[in-house]
Amino acid sequence: MAGELIYFLPTLDPAHSISGRQTVELKGYSHIAPGVEYRIRNRSTRFSTKYDRSDGRLVTLIKTLHDGFTMTRGFYIGRFQPYHNGHHNVIDTIAEEVDELVLGIGSAGDSHSRHDPFTAGERIMMITKSLVDYDLVTYAVPIEDLDRNSVWVSHVQSMSPDFDIAYSNNPLVIRLFEEAGVEVRQSPMFNRDVLEGTEVRDRMVDGGDWQRLVPDPVVEVIEESDGIDRIQQVSDSDSNGI
Repeated sequence: MAGELIYFLPTLDPAHSISGRQTVELKGYSHIAPGVEYRIRNRSTRFSTKYDRSDGRLVTLIKTLHDGFTMTRGFYIGRFQPYHNGHHNVIDTIAEEVDELVLGIGSAGDSHSRHDPFTAGERIMMITKSLVDYDLVTYAVPIEDLDRNSVWVSHVQSMSPDFDIAYSNNPLVIRLFEEAGVEVRQSPMFNRDVLEGTEVRDRMVDGGDWQRLVPDPVVEVIEESDGIDRIQQVSDSDSNGI
């Protein structure tokens, strides 16, 4: 196997015992207490940490790097106006391929319009709360628009943690990343005719059933920010040419 993830249980006892329990050698890498759960899932680093209460020592999760094993970080950009179940399903799929995921909040400076009703901060809340129980390390990063396509990837990279793979279905985004030498994978589309930002926003404006198209935490964020009243009001402004 190219890499292993092991729980190390540190001890100063030369007999390698902790609270009377013997430890054993594991392939020459360390001493590990029998019975401590560890698992390797698709060579991932996502584990549930455990604690040895009787000994008072933290069971530490350590990644042992060898034979070329590396962590993979992906990048997925969207406007997330709002974050909806289509996005959520895409991330479900991406999570099987990467250890960490950067979510780029596109058009971060735009808000308070029918097309872009929510602020970058509100969108970060939607994403963070929706993914809180995911077994995946995520970073939500606001990215403002740049009207120079030739340097757009450099702009994104300057605002984001380093990443190995970009996920997109947008032909322009795919082209720009590929020209910059970044691996691009297309993400699957889920019920695109309904799970699409325009459909969700239209239902908000028209008083339709938008709630079932987004995760529950997104409903809470929109209610907290009085988002429905906002998008309905600014839609009236848009229609009047203001």
